[in-house]
Amino acid sequence: MSSMFDLQQMYNFARRNCTGSQERNPAQYQEQKRYLQQPPTRYNCQHEEYEIASPEFYRAIEAALPPIFTRQTASQVMGGLISAKTFSNLDALGQGPPVKAKIGPKVAYERESFMRWLRQRFR
Repeated sequence: MSSMFDLQQMYNFARRNCTGSQERNPAQYQEQKRYLQQPPTRYNCQHEEYEIASPEFYRAIEAALPPIFTRQTASQVMGGLISAKTFSNLDALGQGPPVKAKIGPKVAYERESFMRWLRQRFR
């Protein structure tokens, strides 16, 4: 009988604490909703903002990338604009960066060909 009581307590706790943010703070909910509806137009790289697809954007990414890097590194340097899994999917479809090397279980890209591919992709 005690386990049933524990389950009921856990359910009630979850119900009280996991209500939507709209119920807890309507103003914050509206602000989050407005933010999520805005199209992403800016990229923040080490506390500097750049317009996406601007020359500064590409220079910041190119400066942060080593000569050879993994999909995960590319995703992190780009602030998550393209995830490592998306790079994997694009490679499988033949639409990813053209120059790559498989090193063990990881795929590595070459910086110059990656930057050419990225500029074409964000046109």
